[in-house]
Amino acid sequence: MNRVHTVRCRIRHIMPIVFPLLMLAGCSRPSEEWSVDLTVPVNVQPVSRGTIESVITVTGTLRAQRRAQLVTEARGQLLLRTPGGRGMLAEGMRVAAGDTLFRLVNAELEVGARLQSRQLAMATARRNLQEREVLLERGLTVDLEVETARRALVDAETEYQNALIQLGKLVGVTPIDGFVTGLTHVTPGTLVEQGVTVCTVMDYDQVIVDLQIPSAYLRVVDHDSPVRVSNHAYQDEIFDGRIKALDPAVDPATRTFQVKATVANAELLLRPGMFVKAEVVTARRADVVVVPRDMVLTRQNRQVVFVAEAARAQMREVETGLEDQTHIEIVSGLEVGEQLITSNHQTLRPRTRVQVTHVQALATGRR
Repeated sequence: MNRVHTVRCRIRHIMPIVFPLLMLAGCSRPSEEWSVDLTVPVNVQPVSRGTIESVITVTGTLRAQRRAQLVTEARGQLLLRTPGGRGMLAEGMRVAAGDTLFRLVNAELEVGARLQSRQLAMATARRNLQEREVLLERGLTVDLEVETARRALVDAETEYQNALIQLGKLVGVTPIDGFVTGLTHVTPGTLVEQGVTVCTVMDYDQVIVDLQIPSAYLRVVDHDSPVRVSNHAYQDEIFDGRIKALDPAVDPATRTFQVKATVANAELLLRPGMFVKAEVVTARRADVVVVPRDMVLTRQNRQVVFVAEAARAQMREVETGLEDQTHIEIVSGLEVGEQLITSNHQTLRPRTRVQVTHVQALATGRR
């Protein structure tokens, strides 16, 4: 009896150890089969071709392509006038080259110019020359008298032109088309001194944007590079331009170089002084394989993507090219038409069983 009791005790001590081992052995095989047969629901997107650009994003300030300040060249009583003299000059008024925008009253200067006297002197000198030339043809005078008469006419014309220049100092004529801005606060009819800025005329049918670009991009930015400009006031509008000037010197303080781009502004939506965001296009490739940037993963220091093929996830190593904020070019490793997996990447391994639950729109990049 003691022997039987001893055997039974040993069995009781062994069973707590053996039973979990048997249970663990029995469960291990189903667990492996479950991990292999796990099906991951995924979204896919057909691989397609598109256009992609490499851009530099910077900020800048707009200015008018042409500005003309109208400044008094003499002392006088200021009279503002609209083109045609039908009203008072005002801010924002559109004017054309050659329009008179103000006049100064200065009797002393007007008298001193002696415009009518010099005009008469010029007419007399012209008639005298004509008479001498007729006499020379008839042999009744000599060449010296004709030359003297010709010189007198030149002097009279010079005096007349000088009088016009002096009187021209009494009027303000715009040399360019544009809009009136910065109109003086001097009350019309008030005496003003020489050198007073009456107004500015701005032409902004095109605008210029000054950009500071990091020196690292010196080799990729060139004359005529495309530029796209946007402003928060027009969130859905993009304005196209081109780089027209490039400073070869780098600012030692900021390590940037300056470029100037002209931007079309036919509808006059952009205004001088606006703060804008500018994209300088440094490279552009069309009709290339393009996918969303976040679809390219890094696995074991390799760039890879996952595609759905025969209900399995296939991992493809890819070579990439240009990229922008949202898309990236695939140079090799992926073909047009393949089903790019766009979800649940964290659970995917090569040959993982997948089930496509949604097909997304094509990834075409920039049009």
